[in-house]
Amino acid sequence: MTDRPASGESSSARGSQPPAREPPSASREQPSSHPADDARSAGTRALERRVTSPEWLARTAGIGLSGVSVVFVLVFLFVLERGGELALVTRPLPMQVALAIPYLIVLLAVGTTVGAVLAWTNRYWSLSARIHQTVLAVLGVLFVWQLATLGFVGL
Repeated sequence: MTDRPASGESSSARGSQPPAREPPSASREQPSSHPADDARSAGTRALERRVTSPEWLARTAGIGLSGVSVVFVLVFLFVLERGGELALVTRPLPMQVALAIPYLIVLLAVGTTVGAVLAWTNRYWSLSARIHQTVLAVLGVLFVWQLATLGFVGL
Protein backbone atom coordinates (compact mmCIF):
# COMPACT_ATOMS: atom_id res chain seq x y z
CA MET A 1 0.00 0.00 0.00
CA THR A 2 1.06 3.53 -0.66
CA ASP A 3 0.94 6.25 1.90
CA ARG A 4 -1.80 8.53 0.69
CA PRO A 5 -3.21 11.26 2.84
CA ALA A 6 -6.67 10.64 4.17
CA SER A 7 -9.43 12.62 2.54
CA GLY A 8 -9.43 16.23 3.70
CA GLU A 9 -5.74 16.16 4.64
CA SER A 10 -3.14 17.86 2.55
CA SER A 11 0.25 16.38 1.86
CA SER A 12 1.92 19.08 3.95
CA ALA A 13 -0.25 18.24 6.94
CA ARG A 14 1.20 14.71 7.15
CA GLY A 15 4.55 15.72 8.42
CA SER A 16 5.56 17.82 11.34
CA GLN A 17 5.66 20.96 9.21
CA PRO A 18 2.71 23.37 9.54
CA PRO A 19 0.87 24.29 6.33
CA ALA A 20 2.39 27.17 4.42
CA ARG A 21 0.62 30.51 4.74
CA GLU A 22 0.28 33.17 2.09
CA PRO A 23 2.01 36.45 2.84
CA PRO A 24 -0.49 39.11 3.98
CA SER A 25 0.36 41.40 1.07
CA ALA A 26 -0.67 38.78 -1.50
CA SER A 27 -4.31 38.85 -0.43
CA ARG A 28 -4.46 42.67 -0.49
CA GLU A 29 -3.12 43.00 -4.02
CA GLN A 30 -5.94 41.04 -5.60
CA PRO A 31 -8.67 43.24 -7.10
CA SER A 32 -12.20 42.89 -5.91
CA SER A 33 -13.90 40.09 -7.76
CA HIS A 34 -17.39 41.05 -6.62
CA PRO A 35 -19.37 42.50 -9.56
CA ALA A 36 -21.46 44.74 -7.29
CA ASP A 37 -18.33 46.67 -6.27
CA ASP A 38 -17.50 47.39 -9.91
CA ALA A 39 -21.07 48.47 -10.66
CA ARG A 40 -21.17 50.72 -7.59
CA SER A 41 -17.92 52.44 -8.47
CA ALA A 42 -18.99 52.87 -12.10
CA GLY A 43 -22.31 54.33 -10.94
CA THR A 44 -20.53 56.66 -8.54
CA ARG A 45 -18.18 57.87 -11.27
CA ALA A 46 -21.12 58.47 -13.64
CA LEU A 47 -22.99 60.43 -10.96
CA GLU A 48 -19.91 62.53 -10.19
CA ARG A 49 -19.46 63.33 -13.89
CA ARG A 50 -23.11 64.32 -14.21
CA VAL A 51 -23.26 66.50 -11.10
CA THR A 52 -20.12 68.40 -12.09
CA SER A 53 -21.25 68.87 -15.70
CA PRO A 54 -22.20 72.50 -16.47
CA GLU A 55 -24.79 71.30 -19.00
CA TRP A 56 -26.56 69.18 -16.38
CA LEU A 57 -26.36 71.92 -13.74
CA ALA A 58 -27.85 74.48 -16.15
CA ARG A 59 -30.80 72.25 -17.00
CA THR A 60 -31.34 71.35 -13.36
CA ALA A 61 -31.36 75.03 -12.38
CA GLY A 62 -33.95 75.75 -15.07
CA ILE A 63 -36.18 72.89 -13.97
CA GLY A 64 -35.78 73.88 -10.33
CA LEU A 65 -36.59 77.52 -11.10
CA SER A 66 -39.81 76.56 -12.85
CA GLY A 67 -40.93 74.18 -10.12
CA VAL A 68 -40.01 76.36 -7.14
CA SER A 69 -41.68 79.42 -8.69
CA VAL A 70 -44.95 77.55 -9.10
CA VAL A 71 -44.68 76.15 -5.57
CA PHE A 72 -44.11 79.67 -4.19
CA VAL A 73 -47.21 81.07 -5.88
CA LEU A 74 -49.36 78.13 -4.77
CA VAL A 75 -48.14 78.15 -1.15
CA PHE A 76 -48.47 81.93 -0.88
CA LEU A 77 -52.02 81.88 -2.25
CA PHE A 78 -52.94 78.95 0.00
CA VAL A 79 -51.66 80.73 3.12
CA LEU A 80 -53.45 83.96 2.21
CA GLU A 81 -56.67 82.07 1.51
CA ARG A 82 -56.59 80.27 4.85
CA GLY A 83 -55.31 83.09 7.06
CA GLY A 84 -56.45 86.17 5.24
CA GLU A 85 -54.60 89.45 5.57
CA LEU A 86 -53.83 88.61 9.19
CA ALA A 87 -51.37 85.97 7.96
CA LEU A 88 -49.19 88.80 6.64
CA VAL A 89 -48.95 90.29 10.14
CA THR A 90 -48.85 87.21 12.38
CA ARG A 91 -46.68 85.16 10.01
CA PRO A 92 -47.61 81.57 10.85
CA LEU A 93 -45.15 78.80 9.92
CA PRO A 94 -46.56 78.21 6.40
CA MET A 95 -46.20 81.95 5.69
CA GLN A 96 -42.60 81.88 6.96
CA VAL A 97 -41.88 79.00 4.60
CA ALA A 98 -43.53 80.85 1.72
CA LEU A 99 -41.48 83.98 2.45
CA ALA A 100 -38.22 81.99 2.45
CA ILE A 101 -38.82 80.51 -1.02
CA PRO A 102 -38.07 83.73 -3.01
CA TYR A 103 -34.40 83.58 -1.95
CA LEU A 104 -34.17 80.10 -3.45
CA ILE A 105 -35.82 81.48 -6.60
CA VAL A 106 -33.12 84.17 -6.82
CA LEU A 107 -30.39 81.53 -6.56
CA LEU A 108 -31.99 79.33 -9.21
CA ALA A 109 -32.57 82.33 -11.52
CA VAL A 110 -28.87 83.20 -11.32
CA GLY A 111 -27.95 79.57 -12.04
CA THR A 112 -30.33 79.41 -14.98
CA THR A 113 -28.98 82.67 -16.41
CA VAL A 114 -25.36 81.53 -16.08
CA GLY A 115 -26.37 78.22 -17.66
CA ALA A 116 -27.98 80.00 -20.59
CA VAL A 117 -24.86 82.10 -21.18
CA LEU A 118 -22.67 78.98 -21.02
CA ALA A 119 -25.04 77.14 -23.35
CA TRP A 120 -24.65 79.82 -26.01
CA THR A 121 -20.88 80.26 -25.62
CA ASN A 122 -20.07 76.51 -25.49
CA ARG A 123 -22.86 75.42 -27.87
CA TYR A 124 -24.53 73.00 -25.46
CA TRP A 125 -27.64 71.28 -26.77
CA SER A 126 -29.61 72.08 -29.90
CA LEU A 127 -30.71 75.56 -30.96
CA SER A 128 -34.25 75.03 -29.66
CA ALA A 129 -32.95 73.82 -26.28
CA ARG A 130 -30.71 76.89 -25.97
CA ILE A 131 -33.62 79.18 -26.83
CA HIS A 132 -35.75 77.39 -24.22
CA GLN A 133 -33.02 77.83 -21.59
CA THR A 134 -32.76 81.52 -22.49
CA VAL A 135 -36.53 82.00 -22.18
CA LEU A 136 -36.41 80.34 -18.74
CA ALA A 137 -33.57 82.64 -17.71
CA VAL A 138 -35.37 85.79 -18.89
CA LEU A 139 -38.60 84.75 -17.15
CA GLY A 140 -36.63 83.95 -14.00
CA VAL A 141 -34.96 87.36 -13.98
CA LEU A 142 -38.31 89.07 -14.58
CA PHE A 143 -39.91 87.07 -11.75
CA VAL A 144 -37.05 87.99 -9.38
CA TRP A 145 -37.45 91.65 -10.40
CA GLN A 146 -41.18 91.40 -9.62
CA LEU A 147 -40.47 89.75 -6.25
CA ALA A 148 -38.02 92.55 -5.43
CA THR A 149 -40.52 95.19 -6.50
CA LEU A 150 -43.19 93.69 -4.24
CA GLY A 151 -40.77 93.47 -1.31
CA PHE A 152 -40.41 89.70 -1.07
CA VAL A 153 -36.67 89.92 -1.73
CA GLY A 154 -34.40 92.69 -0.59
CA LEU A 155 -31.90 93.23 -3.39
